[in-house]
Amino acid sequence: MNNHQNAIFHQLDNFIKHSHSFAMTIFHKITKSAKLVILLIIPTYAKVS
Repeated sequence: MNNHQNAIFHQLDNFIKHSHSFAMTIFHKITKSAKLVILLIIPTYAKVS
């Protein structure tokens, strides 16, 4: 691999790492939101039953 190919590979590697961490952040936020919604729905459902 020459220096130009190395630089491109390094940039691509950084992009993939950044994209993965960004996706995981969004996933965790969605998971936390889903847990909150479930915790809010369960008591309401229990009262209705």
